[in-house]
Amino acid sequence: MKKVVWFAVVLVLLMACEDIIGVEDISNRNVIILAPTNDAILNTTTISFNWDTLEDAEAYKLQIATPDFENATAIVADTTMTLTNFSKALNPGNYQWRVRAENSGYQTAYRTLSFSVTEGDAIDIGSDEVVLLAPADNLVFSTTDTINLSWETVLNAENYTLQIATPNFENVTEIIENEILSTTSFSVSNLGAQDYEWRVKAQNSVYETNYTTQGFSVEE
Repeated sequence: MKKVVWFAVVLVLLMACEDIIGVEDISNRNVIILAPTNDAILNTTTISFNWDTLEDAEAYKLQIATPDFENATAIVADTTMTLTNFSKALNPGNYQWRVRAENSGYQTAYRTLSFSVTEGDAIDIGSDEVVLLAPADNLVFSTTDTINLSWETVLNAENYTLQIATPNFENVTEIIENEILSTTSFSVSNLGAQDYEWRVKAQNSVYETNYTTQGFSVEE
C-alpha cells in the first residue's frame, strides 16, 4: 500500500514538472522600456505606454500607480495583455508605471519608471467634426453579427465618447453603451432585433466637438 501511495506522489511531481518542460526561463531577463521614459514630463492626458517584445514571453503585466507604488493612493491600471503597448487617459499628477513579462512557467522582475502629467494648453477642437467610417448609415445586421464601429482621428483630441441608444437619441428607451475611448474603434455584439443610433464626440481636457450620429438596425 505504501508503495502505491509513494508511486502516486512521484507521478504527481513528474506531472508538475512536465508543465514547465520546454518553457524558456525568462526570469533573469529585462523588459526594455520605450516610453514614457523615467522622470518624463508629459503635457497630454492620454498616455501611450510602450516596451519591446521579450523573446519567449507570452504576456505582459502592466500596472500604474499614483503618486508611486510605495505610497499609492490609487492603482489606476492593473492589466495583463499580449500586446506591447497600452493607452490610458490620466489626470495631471505624479505616477509610476511598471511592466513585467510572463510565460506559463516564469516571469521577469518588474521594470518601474516614474513620470508626471501636467496641464497642457488644450487646442480648441469645438468646430471640428467626427467623421464616422463604419458601419454605413442605416445598415442592417442580424442578431448574430458583431458590429464594428469606427471613425476618423480628430487632431488634438485626447479621447472619444461613444454612445449607442435604442431606438434613437431623440426618443431614448435605453442607452446600450456609453464609453470613453482613446482608440477610434469599438465592437458590440448580441444586440436585440430593433433600431439603434450610435454617436461619437471627440474631446480634450478643455474642449469637445458636437456628436456625429448615424443609425443601424438589427433583424432576426
